Amino acid sequence: MGELSRARRAGAQAPLWIWALAVTSLMQVTSALLTGAMPVIGPTLTAAAGVPPERIGHVTAMSAFGTMLFLVAGNPLLPRFGAVRLLQAGALLGAASLGLALLGWWPALLLAALLLGIGYGPSPPAGSDILQRHAPAHRRVLVFSIKQAAVPLGGAFGGLILPPLATQYGWRAGLAAIALTALATAFLVQPWRGVIDGNGAGEPPRSAPPLLGWSALMRPFRALAAVPGLPRLSYVGFAFAVVQGSLLGFYVTDMVDGLGQGLAEAGRAFAVLQGTGVVARVSIGWIADRIGSALATLQALTIASMAAALLAAAMASAWPWWAFLAAAGLMGFAATSWNGVYLAEIARIALPGQVGDATSGSTFVTFIGYVLGPASFAALVGATQSYRLAFALVALLPLSAALLLLRARRVTAE
Repeated sequence: MGELSRARRAGAQAPLWIWALAVTSLMQVTSALLTGAMPVIGPTLTAAAGVPPERIGHVTAMSAFGTMLFLVAGNPLLPRFGAVRLLQAGALLGAASLGLALLGWWPALLLAALLLGIGYGPSPPAGSDILQRHAPAHRRVLVFSIKQAAVPLGGAFGGLILPPLATQYGWRAGLAAIALTALATAFLVQPWRGVIDGNGAGEPPRSAPPLLGWSALMRPFRALAAVPGLPRLSYVGFAFAVVQGSLLGFYVTDMVDGLGQGLAEAGRAFAVLQGTGVVARVSIGWIADRIGSALATLQALTIASMAAALLAAAMASAWPWWAFLAAAGLMGFAATSWNGVYLAEIARIALPGQVGDATSGSTFVTFIGYVLGPASFAALVGATQSYRLAFALVALLPLSAALLLLRARRVTAE
């Protein structure tokens, strides 16, 4: 009760939605840092495991698959334990998963990636549940976008911290440092759990459906099907995810294995890519609120995502260093700025009381893109020995999403 009282006294000095945004953003940074830890040192990790460098795509795909498992089976945990508690549990599982990865054995790395994905799973529905309850309506897209800006922020931290640690002290030291960071943040947000979840210490758990029953497993998909625009929006998210998953999962490996750059240099460029994504998500969220249409914003972002994939396809080893950094910034802005607008639009059109379920159902479809994108990209690189061709083919997905949204808007106008 002492922690709860201190949190309430601090909360009295600022609107509760500010603290809700701070907690969800901090846990989102932590989740992104955990899931991005292995890809950002991909060349070193695959070399230590004795597998080809493009196999890092399988790590990314396994992580996304783990998140999909949670989105289907874990959603009943949200009303049972509360959103903040789930975010804490995800961070703790992620820390334990990186401990497993320290074995360096390829099957252990894949299992660690799967568990990391399960640990990331609470982030979309729990974060949306918190912000939908606490964010002011006139700032909702911006608030969601600020929270989602924490994803590339975590990636930028990983790009700046992990490659130098791996180079100087070994990759195990780098992963151990990230695991300890996740443990610290899980305990840091504890005083705010009761305030934000509205379920103070000692109170009974909120009512929840049974776990793993057929009805519980189907709830996200029923919520997805209940609103006509959600399946279309989910496909758009899938297309975005293919580009983003391929780009983030392979950027460092492409820079080192495909373009001949050093690991530390590739990590710095990756940090630029992720850092511009932070600015992009906040900026795009503000723009979407100003124009009053998240859907129109998403349509513009499909073109930007396609352009980012084509820019990645155009990179060449003869480029000067400044050109790599400029390209990284442009790709980060164009390919990673969609998430907050997408989640805010789901929350807006979902049926009352079904935001968490609708977010889980739609995000499940999106994470199919995070699985198929990197896995297909790895297969393409293995078959063609060309990162450039693989990125060019990936650009077709956001193009199809742009055409789908254009047709939908024309039908609506008629």
